[in-house]
Amino acid sequence: MGAWDFGIFDDDTAYEFTDEIIADSIGFFKTSFENAIKSDYLEYDDGYKVLVSSAYMDNLLNGTVFRTDNDDEVDESNVNIFGTLHKDLKVLDLKPFSVKALQKVIGDGSELNELWADNVELYSKWKTNIEELIARLKQ
Repeated sequence: MGAWDFGIFDDDTAYEFTDEIIADSIGFFKTSFENAIKSDYLEYDDGYKVLVSSAYMDNLLNGTVFRTDNDDEVDESNVNIFGTLHKDLKVLDLKPFSVKALQKVIGDGSELNELWADNVELYSKWKTNIEELIARLKQ
């Protein structure tokens, strides 16, 4: 793994799903949320799919700009221009599923949460970042 920090796009895993999102955004988002919600234990990649899907929706709905740990705008994917390119994409009905799936990511039974909880220095920043995302998607 090349990049790694508490932001969603500070982990190279975030970029593994770009082609799938571009090919079928709604399908990818919906499947990511459904798989997370019905899982007993949320694996790392499945949790990351939720984070990335929710970030794309946040950009579309709220215009949120995502940055990397060195404060540069994310340029390895098109997340920051997703809302401009897909402004007609209907995702409002997915918001409650995104919120519920994000809550699974930061809850018990989540590999991402378990791994981050071991990082005394950055865990609270990571979790706060996701809680802020949840708050924006609840609006």
